[in-house]
Formats: sequence, C-alpha cells, structure tokens
Amino acid sequence: MTVRSLEETARIIFGPEDPKSIERWVTYWRESRDRNHRLLDSLSQIALIEFNGKSVLDIGCGTGGLAEVLSDKGCRYVGADYHPHILQFASMTHQALFLRCSGTHLPFQDGLFDYVAAFDVIEHLVGGIEWQIQFLQEICRVLKPLGMVLLTTPNFWYPYDAHTDLYGPQFLPSSWANAYISRRNPGFIKEHKTFSDIRLMSPRQLRYSLNRAGLDFLHDLPCGLDQSDYTRHFPIRGLLSYLGFGWYPHAEFWGILVRRESKSALRLKLPKNWYYERNQPSPGPLSDFGAILNFDKDLHNPQLGPGWYWHEKDRRGFRWTSGRAACYLQSAGPARFLEIEGFSPRENHLRFRVNGILVGEHPVEKLEEFHLRYLVPFRKTADRILEVEILCSGTFRSEDPTDNRDLGVMIFSAGLSR
Repeated sequence: MTVRSLEETARIIFGPEDPKSIERWVTYWRESRDRNHRLLDSLSQIALIEFNGKSVLDIGCGTGGLAEVLSDKGCRYVGADYHPHILQFASMTHQALFLRCSGTHLPFQDGLFDYVAAFDVIEHLVGGIEWQIQFLQEICRVLKPLGMVLLTTPNFWYPYDAHTDLYGPQFLPSSWANAYISRRNPGFIKEHKTFSDIRLMSPRQLRYSLNRAGLDFLHDLPCGLDQSDYTRHFPIRGLLSYLGFGWYPHAEFWGILVRRESKSALRLKLPKNWYYERNQPSPGPLSDFGAILNFDKDLHNPQLGPGWYWHEKDRRGFRWTSGRAACYLQSAGPARFLEIEGFSPRENHLRFRVNGILVGEHPVEKLEEFHLRYLVPFRKTADRILEVEILCSGTFRSEDPTDNRDLGVMIFSAGLSR
C-alpha cells in the first residue's frame, strides 16, 4: 500500500478540488493498522484472547490493518470486504488471504473460525435491520462453538456521528440530513451519496438482532464491562444500568459476542473469574484454555478454579490441592478420557468429577504416585469447556507452623485424551 495509490483513489472519489476530504480519507486508511491495534488492546482487557494457531475472519477488513497487527501472532487470517477500491490495497501473504464478498452471504462452511472481527461494519449494511440480522446470523454460523466475535458499532442515540464528523444527522429526515451534511462535510456525500445508507443501531435494535442471531455479549453491558464493574467505574451512569438503561449512554457498542449457549462456559475466560491462591506467583504470559494442564510447563492460572496452591519452595512441576480443587479443560476435538497424574504424601481417598458427574475414585497409599484414567461421561466432548474436580477425603497441614493451608495431594498434570 502506498500513499500515492491511496491519493489517486481519493481524487477519483472526491475530485481534485477537495484536498481536505482527500487528506482525511488517506489519513484514515493509513492509520488502519494503529486503529486495529488499539481495538485489540482494549478487547484483550475484557477476556482471554489468544490468536496463536487460531483462525480469524475479518469482515470489512478494508486495507488489511488487522492482518498487519496479527502478522506475528501465528494465526490463519482471512479478510473479507465488499468494496474492491479499498480491498485492492490489502497485501496478500501466506498467512493472510483476502476476498471480496458480502457480509450477509459469507462463502465459508459452518463453524470454521475461532474469531470473527466486525469493526464498524454492521452500520454500513444498507438493507437495514433485516440485513443486519442476516449479517449476525452468518457470523454465528461460521463461528466455532467456543468462538468469539469482536464487534464495534456506533450507538444511534449518541448525538455525535463519527461518519460525518457532525452532531445529530441521524435524528433528521433523510433529505434534511443530506442537506445538512452537504453544507458541513460535502466529502461524505461524495463518497456515500446519502446518509440514509448509514444504518445506526439503537440498543433495542441491537438486542433484537443479537437475539435473532443466537448471539450475546460475553459481558453484561455493550461497553466491555459487567454491571458491577461499570457501576464501580462510573457510579452515576452505573445507576442507569440498574434502572434498565445500561445500554443507552455509550458512544458505541463494543465488546465480545459469543454463541448464547456457550456464554456461561466462556465467561470463565473473564479475568474476574480467575483464582489466585496464596503463595502463587503472578501470572506470566497467558495462553488460551487447553485440554491439558502440565504444571511443569505453565502456570495455568486462568484454568484453575478454587483449591489450588503453588509449591512455593522449588516451583518444579506440581500443584498442591486442598480438599477440593477445580480446573477447566477445553477440548479441541473428541476426548474420551480424563487422565490425572500426581503424588500423595499421605494415605487418602480420591474422587474425580467432570461437570458434577462422578467419573471415578481411587484409594492412595502414603507416598504413592498415581496415574489414573477415567472415561468422560459425555457423547459430545469436542469444543467444550469441562469442569474437573479433584476431591480428597482428608487434608493435612505442613510442618511449618506459619503455613495454615489444608493440603490434599500433589498434581503433576491433568488432561483430556482420545
């Protein structure tokens, strides 16, 4: 992509006599990479997002700014855009493919993508609410069961409109809006012809569309926050959320969408639901949930529920449990067995549950190392997050009088296998 090529395209759209619009348009597309980088940084604060080894669909990819941001993330990227005069500036690589298509008719098979990005694109569907619903339905169709949608779109009720850089055109009849925009920002009319093609969504419309598509925000409010967090950060506006108006005061709707049936499981990837036990080191670089916890290789903090303790003396490849310890395993494909490796310094009786169902139990002798394998009691195990519980019949205290932990057994690894 070169500035000159962008400028030539801009001159065709706006005419050489409108240098202000040309400069604004060229600057917008030149800053595509930085804009996408900021969006990903913000969305990564909401939940655990890991692109390595994952497939990403970027709808409305434009010049491919997101592809540049993800170029070193080890993902498989596909950019899709309807406008060839913009798409021509995207750079094809062995990791990034681009194609022209409509967002309401995506040419991909079901359940193909781990992530779908839709940054400020849904409001450009000129067919209005029915096209927007179809757009979201198509996203849900191509999304994997545990996939995430990274979405941004302006709020109709917010007075400032970023498309025109003006206040209030969305509240005017179409002819009045076009006349107002022609006087204050004629470049917009030259590019888009009419403001009626910008179909901003109200909170009510977005809720309705998401419900029809089978999608939902991972968080309570369309600003990347749960209700309690929003109230803590914005006490006055937070009161609106308790009155049922939490969707209204935002300049735009943004955050992570998921399939509705997967929401409760994927909320485990919100940092507020991670457990940090006593004497545990701060988490290092975090990866996504996996099917195996090998404590010799990673901290696995996000996948651990309550009841785990780090071995604070040498930190070499095992975790202590308390009387009950829970962890969360995400299966990438079919998984038939649960495998647990560990060591018991005391005589004990262990029980193991998967999603609350008892799958096995095992008596252990003092100083016994165990490697156990149990059948997972579900027919469908692919693309699921399973809660695994390890229960000990008895616990003990360390000889250190300052250590008041109730310790069960040591676990070296826990995982799903075929």
